Amino acid sequence: MKNLYRFVSLIALLSVPWPSGPRTPSWGFQAPSESAADPELVALLRSYLASPEADVRASALAWIKRDPRAQDPSLIPSIFAALKDKESKVSNAALENLGWIYERRPGSAEARSALGAIEGALDQASDRSARLVAVDLLRGAAKDGEYDEKQEGNSEKPLLAEAQIQSRVAALLADAQSSLRPDLLEVVRASRSLQSVAAVVEAVGKCLQDDNLTVRSDAADLLISVYAHGSPSARAQARPILMEALAENDPNVQLRVSRALGLPVPIRKAPPATLSLSGEKVSAADVPYDFNYFTAFVQPLFVKKYGNEACVDCHTPQTNASGSFRILAPQADGRYSMEQARTNFVSVLAVIDPKKPDDSKLLRKPLDPRAPEGDLKGMIHDGGVFWADRFAPDFQVIQGWLHGAKLDVPPEKQLDFAYFVQHVEPIFSTPGPDGFACINCHSTHAILHLESPETRDGKFSVEQLENNYQSAHRVIDELAPASSFIVRKPTSPREGESGGLSHAGGVRWPDKKDSWQFRTLLAWISMRNLAAQNKPAPVAAHQPSLPLTAVTDTSSSPR
Repeated sequence: MKNLYRFVSLIALLSVPWPSGPRTPSWGFQAPSESAADPELVALLRSYLASPEADVRASALAWIKRDPRAQDPSLIPSIFAALKDKESKVSNAALENLGWIYERRPGSAEARSALGAIEGALDQASDRSARLVAVDLLRGAAKDGEYDEKQEGNSEKPLLAEAQIQSRVAALLADAQSSLRPDLLEVVRASRSLQSVAAVVEAVGKCLQDDNLTVRSDAADLLISVYAHGSPSARAQARPILMEALAENDPNVQLRVSRALGLPVPIRKAPPATLSLSGEKVSAADVPYDFNYFTAFVQPLFVKKYGNEACVDCHTPQTNASGSFRILAPQADGRYSMEQARTNFVSVLAVIDPKKPDDSKLLRKPLDPRAPEGDLKGMIHDGGVFWADRFAPDFQVIQGWLHGAKLDVPPEKQLDFAYFVQHVEPIFSTPGPDGFACINCHSTHAILHLESPETRDGKFSVEQLENNYQSAHRVIDELAPASSFIVRKPTSPREGESGGLSHAGGVRWPDKKDSWQFRTLLAWISMRNLAAQNKPAPVAAHQPSLPLTAVTDTSSSPR
């Protein structure tokens, strides 16, 4: 009964109105004067810290952490003792108090002990909750907000000036296995002093290779901010990191860096020469057509069934030993390896006329010789007619490629285009609960830039679909599909709320992760265009098809 009475008394204390003045943020701390402590309150809290009840001890520590009247030096030994408490809620509550202890007596034994305990919490890997408490202490020590050129002075706490803390932050950011990267990037973003530490800037650069799309994007934005507003030395260090990311990183990061530096995304290095099926050694650097576009849009047409026929039924080396158009068949799962794709890329040159692209056999053989529309007629083709006229979507895909169409998404990151057209595009173009569709707002966005159909009947052109397909790749994370912006933003609370992301459209799918949209997008993210992958998850049977597209029957062979 006595313990119960003590606990009820403490709860009553916690309900007392906050003393006059602004309340300390939940992650912050402040250094009160020696005379600020309330002797009666301190005595009561000391007794509660000795309670056998873990809830009472944790509540007392929470009160001390938030109330300057309770932050008396005589309680410091009890707080340090609580760091070893068997109950994590007690030890973590004690850890939260190390901020004000460190601030009270710079250079004292207590301050060094507090600093050592914070370092220890960051270093250990067994208790993630304690590590996050330590990160919150760093966040509380950082200046509130991003770099502001108009702000005079530096309001950061001295904790972030400690060399060992800076070293720990850099080491954890550089560790590819560290789960603290997202939280520490926030700390660095809020801290001008950390942004001036060379090891920290270098570590942020390593985050550009993280498996998580959010980490890569946040690291890119942070480096761009350092380059724009940081110290001269930090800016000089950030630029080569950004230049390397511009050349080698994923499209999401490349676009951010390209816009920030005002530079185009460089052309990727050409692979070694490839032997075509006609026996010629060809370097991709000498081919005036885009390999990315070929693997995403052109090569899948070789396995697509037109009626009962597909190009690979007649034009492989096994079925056509002498013809000029010879291509490799895909693997058993219907997909090509990168090596096969490169071979096909150089082999189709045999049926392309680079001077007169529209006269190429690759384009005219499948076209109907009696095409009623347009001035371009087809050729006699043993495989029959695949395209009724030059307005057929697949004809336009190949014609666009021969006339210089390009794609930024590299082959190893490309997802299935046919599935995108049939199942993903409807998600972008179907109105949500507020009456607006994704394409209504994202027509002006730089990252997920979505084009709306231009025709009155709402049909999408091939170019529009290709643009939307490319844009969607910038907001997906193939290695962690559920962490992709494309599914997180339409299902998360607004920015500022717990777990919220910046998304003006708010929650788009009321069923969130149970919605057909969420399941469809996760299925698509698993559909790599090249190389065999695990089979995609099944898609909801009642999802809508794409009724307003000009592209019809775009499905490729069964996967």
